[in-house]
Amino acid sequence: MKTRYVIILAAVLGLMSCNKVVTYKTDLPDRFTNEGVPQIDSIFDIRDGKLETKLTEGSLAQILHIKGKNLANPKSIAFNGIEANLDLCYCEKEDSYIVIPRVLPDAVDNKIVYTTDQGSASFAFEVKIPQLSLEGLANEFALPGSSVQVVGDFFDLFEFGVEGSPASIKIGDTPVQIDSLSETYMSIVIPEGTPDNSRITFSWNDVTLGAQTKTIPYRNTSGLFINLDEAGYWDNTVRDAVVTDGSHEGDPQSLGYTFTRFNMDLAAWTWYSIGMGGNFPLDINWDTEMANLVFKCEIWTNSSKPIPTYAVGNGVLVQFNTKENVSLDLGGSSFNTGGEWRTCSWPLSSVASEMPAKDVYWNFALSVQPPVDWTIDFAMANFRIEPATY
Repeated sequence: MKTRYVIILAAVLGLMSCNKVVTYKTDLPDRFTNEGVPQIDSIFDIRDGKLETKLTEGSLAQILHIKGKNLANPKSIAFNGIEANLDLCYCEKEDSYIVIPRVLPDAVDNKIVYTTDQGSASFAFEVKIPQLSLEGLANEFALPGSSVQVVGDFFDLFEFGVEGSPASIKIGDTPVQIDSLSETYMSIVIPEGTPDNSRITFSWNDVTLGAQTKTIPYRNTSGLFINLDEAGYWDNTVRDAVVTDGSHEGDPQSLGYTFTRFNMDLAAWTWYSIGMGGNFPLDINWDTEMANLVFKCEIWTNSSKPIPTYAVGNGVLVQFNTKENVSLDLGGSSFNTGGEWRTCSWPLSSVASEMPAKDVYWNFALSVQPPVDWTIDFAMANFRIEPATY
C-alpha cells in the first residue's frame, strides 16, 4: 500500500513539473547600496510592527526600528555621543534596527548621529537617562560579616564597583565591599564589627544632577519599641507558642533578638493573636513627626508556605495601643521571602492612629485571621519606628 502511494505522488509531481514552468526573478532591488547621505524620517519601537506610533524619545537598551533613506552600511550610530554596538544592528537602505546603548553619556545632546559610507546625519531624539534607584537593604538587620542585597536599580550604570569611579559605599570612613553586581542586582558585605545604628552612605555622580549621596540605616535598634523578652503578654500560652529565640526546630536564624513565629494550621476565619504591653521607650512628637515616620520589621516566610494571595490584604494584622486592627499591605500577591529575612516598611500613619508618650504603658498586638483554611509558617522581628528618610 505504501508503494502505491509513493508511485501516485511521483506521478503527480511529474505532471506538475511538465505542465508549469517556474520563473524566478533575478532583478531584485538592491537593499544595501546607499545613494547618498543617510536620512532618518521616523523612529518606532521594535514591537510596533504596524508602525503606528512614532517615537521622539527612548530608553536605554530599547530596540528601535528606524525608517529613512541610505541607512545601510553604518560606520557608527551614536546616541548622546555613545556609539551603539553595530554587531547588534541590522540595516538596509530604508530600515535600520538598533539597540540604544545601555551606557550613561558624559553629556546629553538628545541627538542620534548616523554615519555611513556616504556621510553623516543627525536626528533629534531624546534618550531618557535614569536616575539611580536606591531603596535600602533587603534585610536591614543583616548580621555583620554577612552579604546583603541592596534594593534598587542601575547600580552598574553609575559605576559602583568600578575602580577610579566617583561611586562609593561607606560606613563612616570604612569602605564597603561589593560582592555581586549585575544589571539588576547588587549585594554588599557588611564589615565585621559594624555596630548597630550605623548609617551606610552611597555616593555617585548623576549626569544631570551632579554629585549625589544617599544614606540608609543599618540595624536601627534605637527605634525598637517593644522588647519581646521583657514585655507583659496577654496570654502566656500564646507567648510560649509564638515567641522564639531561633533555637526551635525549623526556626530561621535569629538576627540578634527574640522574634515571633506563627507556625500552625488555622481553620477559616480563626482569630489568633499575640498581644503584649510595656512602657513605650521612644520620645517622639507625634503632632509634628508622625507624617515622616515609618513602621518597620523583618519578615521571614517558609519558602514552601508563602503568605498566599487571599491573606496578604486581610490575613496579617497589627494593633497599636489597643486601637483598631489594621491589615498589613504585603503587595497584593503571594508573599514569599524564600526562606530569608526581608525588611518591610509601611507609613506609620497607615497602621496607627494614636501613639503614646515616652514611658507611658501601651499595648501592641499581632494577629492572623485567614479567610480560608491556612497552614502558616512565617516570622516577624525587630518592630520599630524610624524616619522614612535619613
